Amino acid sequence: MPIFEILNNYKFSPPRKESSVNKADLTEQLSVKAGIPKIRAALYVNIIMDTVQDALTKGEKVTISDFGTFTVSQRRQFKGHNPKNGAEIQVPSRRIPVFRAGKGLKEALNN
Repeated sequence: MPIFEILNNYKFSPPRKESSVNKADLTEQLSVKAGIPKIRAALYVNIIMDTVQDALTKGEKVTISDFGTFTVSQRRQFKGHNPKNGAEIQVPSRRIPVFRAGKGLKEALNN
């Protein structure tokens, strides 16, 4: 079958408005690169994300060599204003995730 017939029968997905990679894209890439079924790739992606989330919830630091480090930072409470009525409100302290890129990722971005 000639290539133009194959391309004519192929359904192209519309281009994304913004350039980003989501969980489904990670699963797809893992499936292709590792030569495993998408179901298994999705399981592996979920295990990694759950493990990172569990460690951060416990206050632990997660370091992936040459990629980066995930940590938790404590934001202090502050006084804010309600935009609807201008009333002053107290915003409570909270914990937020922080990512710091590693040397390998920084080099890859700048080459």
